[in-house]
Amino acid sequence: MPRFNVAIVGAGLCGLVFALALDKYAPDVEYQIYEATAELTTAGAGINMHSRTLSVLRELGLEQALLDISGNGESERVTLIYRKSDQRDAFTFSKADADHDDLQLTFHRGELQKLFFDRLLHPERIHLGKRFASYTQHQDPQGQVEVHFQDGSMVSCDVLVGTDGIKSGVRAEMYTQLADAAKKAGRSNEARTLESYIRAVFSGHFVYRGLFTRDPLADSKARPLNMSHLMIYCGKDNHVVTYPISKGRILNVAAVVTHTEMAGTIYDGPWTVDVPKSEVQGAFVGWEPEVENIMQNIGSWNKWAINMVKDLPTFVDGRAALVGDAAHSMTPFQASGAGQGFEDCLMLGILLGHPNVKKGNLSNILKIYDQFRRPVAQNVAELSVKSGNLQSLNHPELIGVTPAMSAAGEGITKAHLQRIADDLERLKGWRQGTTVMPDCQAALDQIQGLTESSLSN
Repeated sequence: MPRFNVAIVGAGLCGLVFALALDKYAPDVEYQIYEATAELTTAGAGINMHSRTLSVLRELGLEQALLDISGNGESERVTLIYRKSDQRDAFTFSKADADHDDLQLTFHRGELQKLFFDRLLHPERIHLGKRFASYTQHQDPQGQVEVHFQDGSMVSCDVLVGTDGIKSGVRAEMYTQLADAAKKAGRSNEARTLESYIRAVFSGHFVYRGLFTRDPLADSKARPLNMSHLMIYCGKDNHVVTYPISKGRILNVAAVVTHTEMAGTIYDGPWTVDVPKSEVQGAFVGWEPEVENIMQNIGSWNKWAINMVKDLPTFVDGRAALVGDAAHSMTPFQASGAGQGFEDCLMLGILLGHPNVKKGNLSNILKIYDQFRRPVAQNVAELSVKSGNLQSLNHPELIGVTPAMSAAGEGITKAHLQRIADDLERLKGWRQGTTVMPDCQAALDQIQGLTESSLSN
């Protein structure tokens, strides 16, 4: 008989990793996963991760399997290279070797999702075609959460975990309920603030995404630089990130265009659209030949409006919790969006596995999860914004430099670029030589130090 049961809304990367964490740390807790789509696909583009993220998946026994599918086909790690590229005579201004402490691993997102799915102990617990609608919590500590789906069905659980991404229905329902409670209490200003967390806001960045598949006939030839390393081609207001995935068979490309004046607004247009190659090329006219060659050789492009979740005042309400992008979707410039979600999953799985955790104290346990994870994830989201600005050469010393000046090689010196490289390295300091495990242990200590009766208060 399970101690309690968990309903997981969303079977993306975080939904699967959370299930893996429960498999390992809470085998006496039953879970079911409810996914809106009619089938799980392995589509997607690239994802890269650093050593702190790898440490989470190492805890789940996945390290070797990950290394088997990462890298450029010659090494599972890749070298990070920064170039000043918005001019014809481009040059490298920073390089971190593959054996640098902050290692970089690159993957095809679909291959990563398949790896997680294949390691589930209970894949039969995934229910497809279940689009979340709402939930209702009973006030009794022993009471359950009723989860309603758009097909009219309903399930009951002891804990509801929303891993349903940036457009999270669970987050929308949680903050609608919190806002309604504030309205009933006469706190109208608080209610309006709570309602503002329901929708994600625009980051000010558009990203053109494309994939270049290497010709199998070229496998015996030397790889071009951008097929072997993680490249960041920097220019004023824009930058391009490329790295190999699928063991070097595919080059993942993300070309970033910045509109700082739009940051923080609600983006009402479609978040993803197909665009012609000419639009992408037009945004990077005059850049170094290597970048132009990349643009020319990719036939299919998508334009993504990069949105993000504002800093939430809580990830939890009663026996409902938000995890991953549902809680803290961020810009991609720290390569940490998925990794922060994985840290959420690991900690929450470890906490729910503690033998002192019972049906009656679940809401208190979720508060401990929120206490430890929310400040960390929101700090990383802030660092990611700063990193994105620097990669697009938006630095306080360069405010007066226009894209035209930068393209002409004016206004930005090698000393400026070195300071940008140093600042980018400092912004990554939180993840170098660290893991989430000390926080997990500190959270466990809080549970251990409390009696079951005090947890239930």
